[in-house]
Amino acid sequence: MSAEAELDGPHWRFALDFYARPGVAGACLSLQDACGVDVNVLLVAIYAATRLGRVVGPDEIAALDAAAAPWRERAVLPLRRLRRDLKGGVAGAGAGDAETLRDGVKALELKAEQIEQSILADRLVALPPDARAPKVAETIDAVVGFYARGAVDESVRPAMSTVAAAAQAAADAS
Repeated sequence: MSAEAELDGPHWRFALDFYARPGVAGACLSLQDACGVDVNVLLVAIYAATRLGRVVGPDEIAALDAAAAPWRERAVLPLRRLRRDLKGGVAGAGAGDAETLRDGVKALELKAEQIEQSILADRLVALPPDARAPKVAETIDAVVGFYARGAVDESVRPAMSTVAAAAQAAADAS
């Protein structure tokens, strides 16, 4: 990440808009929980395919994941674990106090994800141009397959289909 202004770039605005589409948030969280998908990598890959016309295959996903891994491991995941641990309160703390703290951690987690997205967006310029037209469903299959280590369970196919349909609608709208 080279500048503060890049935090709110087109990649981030796309991610917020896309994630707010019906069914997308739940589907992304299902993929995260079932396959370990880094939703930020998924969103940036979809952005690259739908807005930049870039083909994002296994090699590109591996490069994006490697770029994001240090930040994800040191910032995003610890904040996510803390937020989830605070859900439902903490013995000895007032319910309101725990919820207030959890809301603060949630805001920090979102900021950490925004920074991760900026790290990923910086790497998009390194993606080689490709004469092939990007296929959104293939991009999603590649991302999920990368995190699932090639063994995509059939139980996540509906979540993948939900994300693919929303991504195709986003591509058609651009």
